[in-house]
Amino acid sequence: MAKSALRVLEIMEFVATCRNGATHSEISLALGIPKSSLTELLRDLQRPGYLQHDRQSGRFSIGPQIMFLTHSYIKNLNIVRVGSPFVHELFLAINEYTTMTIPKGDEVVVVCSETLPSPLSHSLNLGEHLPMLSSAVGRAIVAFMDESEQREIFERFKPINYTPFTQTSLEVIKKDLELTRKTGIADVRDEYRLGIIGLAAPVFNVNGRPIASIGVALPSARKDRAYEENVKKLLLECTASLSRSLGANLTASPPSVFRDTDDTDDVDLETASLRARS
Repeated sequence: MAKSALRVLEIMEFVATCRNGATHSEISLALGIPKSSLTELLRDLQRPGYLQHDRQSGRFSIGPQIMFLTHSYIKNLNIVRVGSPFVHELFLAINEYTTMTIPKGDEVVVVCSETLPSPLSHSLNLGEHLPMLSSAVGRAIVAFMDESEQREIFERFKPINYTPFTQTSLEVIKKDLELTRKTGIADVRDEYRLGIIGLAAPVFNVNGRPIASIGVALPSARKDRAYEENVKKLLLECTASLSRSLGANLTASPPSVFRDTDDTDDVDLETASLRARS
């Protein structure tokens, strides 16, 4: 990428991480950009509105044009389109039934699935609705909802015995949700389908809200705890990657991304950036 383009991205990311914006001198010092070069770059960023300058304080902050780009990204974001490749990659890694669901009222809806020919392939079809509190894919979402949303779901909960092992005690389910929040994984065994262990993890959006879940179904007859732990690890990696793709937990790129070894005029960016953050 051209040096000037890298500099532009570097400046915008740095300014975005400064709660009250940053002055010309602070940007120059933190990023190791000569003041004369920085002046032109800042002027170029102000013209279309990517940065704005407060003349009174002398501080630069993110401009309104960034909102246009953000809105365009979010408008074109489709959880099925974005999430399907992640579901596929997880399926290839474990060769077990893998699905993605989204919340709808007191249920979750299957929007994507991958499976090998087996009895499991007929258990969950695209568009099928599952109970929010009796399925792993549902509990993975509820566990990370805010308290008011959880309370509404709890108030509407009507226990149904899907199997002899279905948990109908709301207090027990709440304890299970607490464990899910600690581990990141919802683990439901034989509660919705006999013979099936459901493992699921939530997917978060840019606001940190759980907007989907990815689940894996394993035969409960398979007694292999080490294998289950590996599946859980891969599941958490998958949902974390998808969440990042949706904007969750966004952080600025490390300074090394912008480092140009041919730039002898600038100070080491990583050292300067660390100095600015200390």
